[in-house]
Amino acid sequence: MKKFIALLLSLAMVLSLCSLTACGKRGGEGDTNKDGDTADAKYTLTIGHVYTEDSIEHKQMAKIKELVEEKTNGACQVKIFANEQLGDEQNIAEQCVTGACDMGFSEGSVWATVTNKPEFAVFGLPFQYSNIDAAKEVTANLIRPELNKIADGTGLYVLGNVYSGFRHMLSVKSPIKTLDDLKGMKIRVPNATIYVDMFKDMGANPTTTAFSETYQALQQGVVDGCECDLANIVQQNWMEVNNYMSYTYHLAAMNVICMNQEKWNSFPEDIQKAIQEAVIESEAYCFELRATSDQDNIAAIEKAGVEIYEMPQTEIARMKDACQPIYDEFIGYGLGNLLDSIASYSK
Repeated sequence: MKKFIALLLSLAMVLSLCSLTACGKRGGEGDTNKDGDTADAKYTLTIGHVYTEDSIEHKQMAKIKELVEEKTNGACQVKIFANEQLGDEQNIAEQCVTGACDMGFSEGSVWATVTNKPEFAVFGLPFQYSNIDAAKEVTANLIRPELNKIADGTGLYVLGNVYSGFRHMLSVKSPIKTLDDLKGMKIRVPNATIYVDMFKDMGANPTTTAFSETYQALQQGVVDGCECDLANIVQQNWMEVNNYMSYTYHLAAMNVICMNQEKWNSFPEDIQKAIQEAVIESEAYCFELRATSDQDNIAAIEKAGVEIYEMPQTEIARMKDACQPIYDEFIGYGLGNLLDSIASYSK
C-alpha cells in the first residue's frame, strides 16, 4: 500500500510539472510555426512597398517588424511584401486608403494623388533641405503632427517617415553642369506631380517611367537621363547606363509612412503605442544607415566609370528659383507658416 501511495504521489508531481511547463510556454513568447511566425498572435499588420529586399527602405521595414513583435511579445505579427508584390507605389497607397493593405510608404506627392489632397506633398518640395540633419529634425518634429492634420478625413493615419536620401541627376550624353543643360532634356521621373512640375519649371522634358523599367529606358535611349538617391542608383545598376552624375541635391526623398485609419483604430492602445514607438526607432535606424552608406555608393558609381560633378551653389540657386511656382502653389494652400518652419531647420 505504501508503494502504491508513493507511486500516486510521484505521478501527481510529474503531471503538475508538465502543467506548469505548458502554462509557462503559453504565457511567454508563444508558440512559433515552421515559418517562425508567432502562432498565437492576436493581431496582424501588413506592409507593402516597391523596393528590393536589400534596400535601406526594406531594412527599415524589417526593423519595424522586429520591434513591433518584440514590444508586443508576439501579440502583433508583421508581414512585409517587398519588391512590388502588391503593385507599384500608387497601387499600394490606394490599397492603404481602402484597407486592402494596412501600411505603406511613399513620397507625399503619391499620397497627395490618391487622397486628392495636394497639401500632402508639403514635405517633399524641391531644394527644401540643406543637409541630412535638417531632414532628421523635420522628421522628428513636424511630419507626424502636421501631416495628420492634413490627413484628417482621408482614411489614413500618418506614422512617420522613411528617409531615402538626397537625389541627384544622371545623364547619358553630356553632363549637367548648369540649369541651361536641362533645357529640353528627356529625364525619367517618378509618376508624381511634384517631380513632373519641378523638371518642367527647370526647362526639362520629364518622362514618367516605372522604376523597374528605367534601366531599359536609359539603355535604349528612350530617356536621356534620370534622377535618384545614391543607394537606389547602385541597387538598380543605373550607373551602368549613365555616363555622368551631378550632385544637385534637388530633393530629399521623404517617404511618408501611412496606415489605414480603420486598421489603426482597430488596435488597442498598447498595440498602437508599440507600433508608433517602433516606427520612431526605425527612423533613427534609417538615418544611421543612410549616413554610413553614401560613401560606399559613391565609390560604386565611380568604379562604373561615371564622371561626377559638384553643381555650383549659384546654379543650385538658379534651379530653386525656377521652381518658385511650386512654392507659390503651396503658400496658396495656406501652408506658408509650415513652409517657414520647415525652412528654419535648414538655416
